[in-house]
Amino acid sequence: MKTILVVDDAPMIRELIQSVLEAEGYKVILAEDGEEAVAAYRDNDIDLSIIDIFLPKKGGLQVMGDMVRMDKPPKFIAISGGEAFNPEAIVELAKVYDVVETFTKPINTRKLVETVRKTLED
Repeated sequence: MKTILVVDDAPMIRELIQSVLEAEGYKVILAEDGEEAVAAYRDNDIDLSIIDIFLPKKGGLQVMGDMVRMDKPPKFIAISGGEAFNPEAIVELAKVYDVVETFTKPINTRKLVETVRKTLED
């Protein structure tokens, strides 16, 4: 069973993604801030990380940077939205970490599932 780390400070978004991915047969680990995300990644065998760009305690880009320096860097999907900034421009910044796909909120869950499935099959 593939394990996915979902990191978002909005409980509703985390729980929505969790329920959709668990229905597809994935194990999902949740984190609500950047520090919790790095700890969860370090303590678990994560196949894919879905990370919000704007997080408390440590931003999503910093979290990705921390993870790529670990023994087994994950594949990333970046998400963002709802900030005063242009979310499309912000998620472009995440491409420095070779993100698989970027999503803006509200998230198209059907497209997210398709992206996750394709990413984890590769």
